[in-house]
Amino acid sequence: MKGNPLLRLGAVLLLLGAVLWPVWELTSEGHSHDLPGNPIVAAGSVTSPGGSARPATLRATLLLHTAPAPLHCAIRQQGVLLLSEKDMVSPGEYRAAVDLAKGLDLVISADWSDDDPHAVRAEVYVHGYQAHLEKSFWAQRTLEDSFVIPDSFLP
Repeated sequence: MKGNPLLRLGAVLLLLGAVLWPVWELTSEGHSHDLPGNPIVAAGSVTSPGGSARPATLRATLLLHTAPAPLHCAIRQQGVLLLSEKDMVSPGEYRAAVDLAKGLDLVISADWSDDDPHAVRAEVYVHGYQAHLEKSFWAQRTLEDSFVIPDSFLP
């Protein structure tokens, strides 16, 4: 490339300046990058009518399969009960349609009356999303474990 080195430097700086602003907008935190009318303020937060931020949610179906059926079972997310033994659809099978908060893990718990080995399989189906997550657990009298939902899974 021929020409005055100062003019070339000026052109390069002008180009870098033109690219810097969009990159800054995309990478800086606290800016909304969604379409107008979408109330997402920051990653994983939604503004409620009162103005406070709460985690963004996804509509999902939770399935819990147990063998044998426990006395008590629950799936919670941040202390909120999403599924319990009241959601039984058949002996050892539980189902509930829930709103899952993005980026928060589930806590699976169950209790049995004996010390025999017990199997539990939890499944998460996000509505409108082809892939699902499942995890198996083994326990004796009690089970309390986490079900990690990776951020890469969430739409």
